[in-house]
Amino acid sequence: MNTAPTLPDFSFMMKVGQLRHIQSTRERGAFRNPDHLVWHFLSPSQRWSCLWRGRLLLPRLRADPFYDYVLARTRYYDEVFVDALCAGTQRVINVGCGSDTRAYRYANLLAAQGARVLECDQPGAIEAKQVMARRRLPADRVDYAPIDLNEGRWPQLEASLAAPTGATLVLMEGVSPYVNAGAFADFLRLLASRLAAGSRIAYDYKIRGVSDSFGLEGRTHDPFRLSTCERELADFHRGLGLRLVHSETSAALTARLLQPTASRPVRVFTHDALVQLEVPQQA
Repeated sequence: MNTAPTLPDFSFMMKVGQLRHIQSTRERGAFRNPDHLVWHFLSPSQRWSCLWRGRLLLPRLRADPFYDYVLARTRYYDEVFVDALCAGTQRVINVGCGSDTRAYRYANLLAAQGARVLECDQPGAIEAKQVMARRRLPADRVDYAPIDLNEGRWPQLEASLAAPTGATLVLMEGVSPYVNAGAFADFLRLLASRLAAGSRIAYDYKIRGVSDSFGLEGRTHDPFRLSTCERELADFHRGLGLRLVHSETSAALTARLLQPTASRPVRVFTHDALVQLEVPQQA
């Protein structure tokens, strides 16, 4: 008997997917998560769990600051994705894509702009996602490739980067905390050397000194961390060949994108920060 594919629970992949599903079905108005397709990547038991957690435990979920940050971060990366496509970007590379659905929620925009998305994740995850997406969702403009950032070598992605193209957007949502610092820096350096000038990279990271043990598992013994000092961020990325164009803490992002009401306070998550980078023109 054939078993339906499911996404393996790497890191927080499925926790975030389930929170998005709860937010898209149980929250209302400004607090509804726009990811209405994520349920396609949840197993029946996970969807059942979300149903009951959303009904019985919603106040407890809302009390965790990470819950509201998931919503704010989803909106933030949606905006980065859409803005890049509308600016003419022809390729998006979504590293550590997990249960993310932007390639499918914005399928019409991808088609209209003639753009494609390359989704990358660990081998077991990306193989299952490819099967599930092509059965259930508009995946005509999506390609798939395995990647493990801790490997230090990424031949399939490097082969893809060798193909001539214009500006590219690289998204890495919730990825860097699970990657060794040296490997993640090397990956950023690779992108800086292979992507066309004007390409953008957007990722988030754990703030140094706030939650330093987070992500310590498996082969990750020195998880990537940075400070929030803009000068330090600019210097670090300049050394890798990239220009800092935006930085924001998770607290500032949540406060900016979510407006509390008397009946629905917002919990501010303080552990993360987000950056956007650009590949500069060669001197």
